[in-house]
Amino acid sequence: MKTITRRKSIRPALAAAAAFGIALTASGCGGGGAAADDAAVDERAAAPVESEGSDDEDGSDDEAGSEDSAEGDAGEGADDSSEGADSGESGGAAGEETQVEIGETLEDPDMGDSIEVLSAVRDFPSEEQADLIADGGEVVLLEVSVSPGDEYGGLVSMGDFEISWDDGADFWNNKTRMVEDELEAADYPVFEDVSRRDGGEHTGWIAFLADERADSYQMSYTRAGAEVIGSDELIDPFEADFEIPAS
Repeated sequence: MKTITRRKSIRPALAAAAAFGIALTASGCGGGGAAADDAAVDERAAAPVESEGSDDEDGSDDEAGSEDSAEGDAGEGADDSSEGADSGESGGAAGEETQVEIGETLEDPDMGDSIEVLSAVRDFPSEEQADLIADGGEVVLLEVSVSPGDEYGGLVSMGDFEISWDDGADFWNNKTRMVEDELEAADYPVFEDVSRRDGGEHTGWIAFLADERADSYQMSYTRAGAEVIGSDELIDPFEADFEIPAS
């Protein structure tokens, strides 16, 4: 399964467009902008032959048959050994579920948001994505904790986080909703979009489906620029990069 890709080089243009299409209301404004502020942004023995010759010829045939049988057994053993080796190589590529620590904090100076990137889970054993894993991909989980700023409205969204498995050439969106039930069953509560009006601290997991398993992954958090309703104030976009390490 291929996911939607978006090249990092076009982000400045998107961010600029977003600055005119997204408006944030100051927290002190009336309820008219609350609905817009809280809108979520959002995706493997042959049968014996009778001889008409002498008894000696029969004996020769018996010996030949024994040799053929031995050769056949040896060939089958070699095939079995080869199949076993192939099976072992395929199974080892996926790896075992492992949690790795990250421990980075992203501070958005304009919005006042504080985003802690706590850890990641490598090789999450998703049955829903068994084909992806068998084809050399990986299900990666990211744990974040968000404390939103209180000056403006709007959301801190799971859609702000993206993954790259080609050293940052391209970034892909998360696919949390496709494995949401499996995350909950495995005791990885899903990260829900956070409204800045709610304040507090919000922790959860975001899932990414990597088409190609990498030793490490480049990650990006991007908050689009905006303008404040009722004023000429423009808020610059914010972007921060971090890495999910090898397991």
